[in-house]
Amino acid sequence: MSIKADIASKPVTHFAPSDWHTNNHLLATNAERLRDGSHANREDSKHLRNETYNKTDWGIHDNTTRLSNRIDDIEKWREILEKTLADTDEEINKLEIDKDLAERALEAKALPLDVASECLTLRDGRRQIDVVDDEASAQLQKVSKFFFFFFTNKINLNDHSLETYWKMLVNQLSALRSL
Repeated sequence: MSIKADIASKPVTHFAPSDWHTNNHLLATNAERLRDGSHANREDSKHLRNETYNKTDWGIHDNTTRLSNRIDDIEKWREILEKTLADTDEEINKLEIDKDLAERALEAKALPLDVASECLTLRDGRRQIDVVDDEASAQLQKVSKFFFFFFTNKINLNDHSLETYWKMLVNQLSALRSL
């Protein structure tokens, strides 16, 4: 076998120059289209990357600003609450001092109760006809009831609000006036 025979025996397709030009044009067009698509993808990616960066940067800025404002608000309220607590503690201390003064003043009033009670006891110790319900006896009983009323209805300011305390005082004074 000769080489000529082997080459001749293989069928080889031959194309015309117009087919070759058409194929090359098709390959160039496809390559150009793929390059344009790749370029468009790169530009879209760059645009998306910039847009995402801007959104993220502004989001961080907005969140940082909001957190800073919230921290400032919380700090302001903390200061207000601390001042209110200090004022409340100061007021409680003043009320305790006033309560102690009031209790001491009330205890100082025990002497008139003791005197009135002793006078009533002496008057009740009299014999038959000498036990008289006169003006002096009525006044002694009134004084005795007045002081006894306050000593038996002593109010603990720790257990009642000031408003309740004042209402009770008004009611007690009304009851005493009706005696």
